[in-house]
Amino acid sequence: MPSTHLAPVLPTEQRLLLAAEELFALQGVDGASLRSIMQAAGTNVAAVHYHFGSRDALLDAVVRSRLDAVSFGRDRLLTDLGDRADAHALAAAFVQPVLDVVRDGGAHWVSLIATLLRTNHPALAPVSDGFFERNSRFFALVRALDPTASPHAIGFRLAQAMTLTLGTMGNLDNLSAVLSREGTAWDDDAVRTELLAVVAAILSGPPPHP
Repeated sequence: MPSTHLAPVLPTEQRLLLAAEELFALQGVDGASLRSIMQAAGTNVAAVHYHFGSRDALLDAVVRSRLDAVSFGRDRLLTDLGDRADAHALAAAFVQPVLDVVRDGGAHWVSLIATLLRTNHPALAPVSDGFFERNSRFFALVRALDPTASPHAIGFRLAQAMTLTLGTMGNLDNLSAVLSREGTAWDDDAVRTELLAVVAAILSGPPPHP
């Protein structure tokens, strides 16, 4: 049962977005039906068509719904870094805005985006189109960190950092539970610490040959 049981207190459009976000993440983009989304949102198909026009448009709206939160958070952190930054600070600017979205109730959104990325789904276009242009500041800071890296290498590192961050943050509860089976409790902050270390290594690139 979707966790949108409090949805009736929200406007219809927001109820549909939250229900679709969760069901697309849990059941897959192709597996979640409009009927199940309508039921979870407590509305009907007329509302879907009125607010979004179609199922594909609803999916597009879900994908776009939290992009600004990630972008604004990332831009703020990058502005604070100035013209140069170490790899750990860059990793924090990459990871923290995604974790903030998770903590703001957007875990299903992050999981959905991670799945769309993994499957190269056409609905990912709002995220992937212009990815490197939107991340030009990251590109410049990684170049300052490793002046020998080619543009292709930097692009690859940024793409891998994004894939890892979304995949980890979108599966945070399950990952924490799996890791905790070894006897040490893992919470969000513990996962974040380890993720930062790995993303920092990705952005830094391989160590120079002796």
